[in-house]
Amino acid sequence: MGLVVLDKGARRELWAVNEVVVLIPLTLAFLIGWVSQRMGLCLVAAITLALHKRPTLFVALASCGLFGLLLTPLYQYLGVSQPFYQPVAPYPHILLGGFLFGVSSVLNNGCSVGTLTKLARGDLSKAFTIIGWVVGIVLWHHLNMDITEKRTLAPSPTSVNYLLAIGLVIGSLLVLVRFQREKHYVGLSILLGLLTSALYTFEPHWTPSLLFYDLSKAVWIQQWGISATRFGIFSMLVIGMYCFTIYRKTFDYRAFNLLDSSRYLCAGTLMGVGASMMLGGNDSQILLVFPTLHLTTTLPLLAICSGIVLSILLKEYMARLRKQMHTNR
Repeated sequence: MGLVVLDKGARRELWAVNEVVVLIPLTLAFLIGWVSQRMGLCLVAAITLALHKRPTLFVALASCGLFGLLLTPLYQYLGVSQPFYQPVAPYPHILLGGFLFGVSSVLNNGCSVGTLTKLARGDLSKAFTIIGWVVGIVLWHHLNMDITEKRTLAPSPTSVNYLLAIGLVIGSLLVLVRFQREKHYVGLSILLGLLTSALYTFEPHWTPSLLFYDLSKAVWIQQWGISATRFGIFSMLVIGMYCFTIYRKTFDYRAFNLLDSSRYLCAGTLMGVGASMMLGGNDSQILLVFPTLHLTTTLPLLAICSGIVLSILLKEYMARLRKQMHTNR
């Protein structure tokens, strides 16, 4: 069987195609980072605002993945594969892992995306949260050697799933439009859904939590199977966040602080354990898992939100108690 030799023109054309295939996901990642920083994307912050009767950020964050789901028929028509994933793990692992992730996110003062936005804004101590993620993932592997968890393809969305998604999207839009001062979240949420859905067609495992999960996994299997594109996407995501802070002049450099770094390392470790138990951080759950609206794909996000809500309420109660004790002195 002979080799096919391409002439210079064909090689140049092939090189140009490869460049486009690489540049498109990198550009999308940059834009996602920019929009995420613009929205102040953080599930902890979103739920905190929702508890104080400002639900727009939470609604925008929870619905952006649904906007992407509604594009699935278009991608199918164009012949583009867009597989959705679901965690295959015991329900106690999923629920406990999500709850632990939510509690530790409050301790960290930010979820996985919120950690990156603050790091890009200049808080260098947040790097210890990322280190904690890796430590927690590896720790969970060693504590759970008979690991049965895995990610598998979720069933294709049915008409019922689409009707649920449409209903939730309409409800979300009504909530977002009601709050006059925060109407910009409508456009940003739709835009983020479009961008993440488009990037998903190029790299289904693009989210930061999945990257660090696979990076940690490479430690114990001693096999490097992560593409350079995924690292490029992560880098452009953070660069997009950073560039927005420069554009809006909100960059606030904060050097390493021992106390904060220690707390973030502990919180990040717990977040890593929780993410391992439910196979993905909140970014993966919101954008890649939850939109399919199956039972196993909605439980992780519900568990995360429950952990965050209870932790915030406890934190606020303790703050009021300390204030009352200080006043009575």
